[in-house]
Amino acid sequence: MAEKVAVDPQAFKKAVDEKTNARLKMWLEICAHCGLCADTCHFYLSNDRDPKLIPAVKGKKVLEAFKKKDKIDEAFLEELYWTVYGDCTMCRRCTMFCPFGIDIATITSTGRGLCVSQGKVPENLVKTIESYYEHGNQMEVSEEDWIDTLQWMEEELQEELPGATIPIDKKGANLLYTVNAREPKFYPMDISQAAMVFYLAGEDWTMSSKGWDDTNLAMFAGDIKAAGYVSQLVRDAAEELEVKRVAITE
Repeated sequence: MAEKVAVDPQAFKKAVDEKTNARLKMWLEICAHCGLCADTCHFYLSNDRDPKLIPAVKGKKVLEAFKKKDKIDEAFLEELYWTVYGDCTMCRRCTMFCPFGIDIATITSTGRGLCVSQGKVPENLVKTIESYYEHGNQMEVSEEDWIDTLQWMEEELQEELPGATIPIDKKGANLLYTVNAREPKFYPMDISQAAMVFYLAGEDWTMSSKGWDDTNLAMFAGDIKAAGYVSQLVRDAAEELEVKRVAITE
């Protein structure tokens, strides 16, 4: 649930202007409302085929936002918020059946970006984004705890495979292995199992002491600036270690 926020029409208009491009305008205007996308949507099917949940109708709500620009009010912002965050997972199944190839997921993501301009974002996503900035990962794992976990998992690994290691910050490796931050927090054995595979395969690999979380919940929030920051953390780690490839588990 997002907190109630005061509407900033000028910030909303600025966001609309920044996100407007030819492809998006075309998608928003050419929908023929043929209904082929309806039965592809799990929200529509699981809610007694509520016509408001047809993907094309949800896309129309974002079109309405673009047309309103600085004429929005709290009621409309609330409707937009629930449409883009509550009624679409951006799975893109509807796009597969659209005769025009309209990408409702991108349209939804754009709508989320408009909500971001108003600070209208689900509370848990806001906390996650803050964690990325403060800790470099979504689960608030400190660098010390991360290294301790890798060393612990290496010890566990060597009980079964003497000589196997979990290399950290090895320069020039072929592969940088990144993980979902939930793994060191809740499922650390997943890391040792991956290390086992790499060892038996003879892979030249490493893990990084920073920039190791390959999730990007800021992207799902629609916060493009934060999403870019999160992606850059992994890129910076890969460039600093001079690896050839990055493996992403997420």
